[in-house]
Amino acid sequence: MKVTLSVIKADVGSIGGHTRPSARMLESVRARLADAIHGRLVLDGLVTHTGDDIAIITSHTRGVGAREVHRFAWESFLAATDEARAAGLYGAGQDLLVDAPSGNVRGAGPAVAEIEVERDPASRDRPAEAFLVFAGDKCSPGAYNYPLYAVFCDPMHNGGLLLSPKLRRGFTLTIVDMDHRGDAADRVIALDVPERVWDAACLLQNPDRFAIEAIHSRLKPDEQIAAVSATRLHNIAGTYTGKDDPVALVRTQGIFPAPEEVIEPYTLGHFVTGDCRGSHVMPLMPVPIGAAVAGPYCLPVVSCLAFSMAADGRFSAEYVDVFGDRAWDATRLKVQQKADEWRRQGFVGPTMASHAELAYTGLVDALAALDREFALRPER
Repeated sequence: MKVTLSVIKADVGSIGGHTRPSARMLESVRARLADAIHGRLVLDGLVTHTGDDIAIITSHTRGVGAREVHRFAWESFLAATDEARAAGLYGAGQDLLVDAPSGNVRGAGPAVAEIEVERDPASRDRPAEAFLVFAGDKCSPGAYNYPLYAVFCDPMHNGGLLLSPKLRRGFTLTIVDMDHRGDAADRVIALDVPERVWDAACLLQNPDRFAIEAIHSRLKPDEQIAAVSATRLHNIAGTYTGKDDPVALVRTQGIFPAPEEVIEPYTLGHFVTGDCRGSHVMPLMPVPIGAAVAGPYCLPVVSCLAFSMAADGRFSAEYVDVFGDRAWDATRLKVQQKADEWRRQGFVGPTMASHAELAYTGLVDALAALDREFALRPER
């Protein structure tokens, strides 16, 4: 049967600043999810949080962008917002940028990643369905550009590109121009790799504008491997409202990369736009699921959960908290050391976000006021 995996995530309030949602907020969403499973709106589901963002992970048979599933998620976030307001929490409803979304919630504030899969235990290529869910906080949607490029384009990181005849057939990267505005359509380009890997690199070099939105297999073109929530909150709201905090779904094993290949790039602690006030460039910290953002600088963080799906579309009975393993302690220490050294430079130069990002902060008003004070000095 066809099963849709949907991950919908939003920041709708947190304790003492941008740390984590309250237990009552999470309980309200979990209660609604239990009702949705009981009422057969969805097959299965799980509610988690990464930093201050609540993620609703579900499986269902209603397809990508299903109005009723997205409405359920939106109303769940509204319920959590009510709990946040009642407790006086910070940023209540922050990511809910419209009064009521028309259709699905993509473009309304929450981060959304969805893939429809054919769940068939008798399948020759996919008798088992394994997948990873990544959730980022305090970072931009281009945060997944480097890891996905490393996994799907670079055999220095992913030996499976050399060793697996099925992976050697290559992939199609769908890259979206996140700064495109002016009509309802997205501006996208599809590049086949490895043939056009350098063209992909030219775009992905700018993760504040271009982001991988989807990856498909070229061995089986109907099989989507990855989905990323590549949308910009400031393009929706017209002002800075917090970072975009993207989610990503990546299917693994069989004709796709292995999970250990998909997570290998995160050992680097690559630099992304984000951090406190969303206006710095900082290394990305892999963290356990359910971690609060409580360290200095409000470091950008990412979690990763590994799942298997039964034939009936259920997946939540057990999962693996990938970045919660002790193997990642050394990476976390390294990332913190990188951040400490990097932030010593303060506001000067590349440690701050690009001017395209800073244009949505108060800095633009300060620069405009200073610009009026400049004068032309007469030649001597």
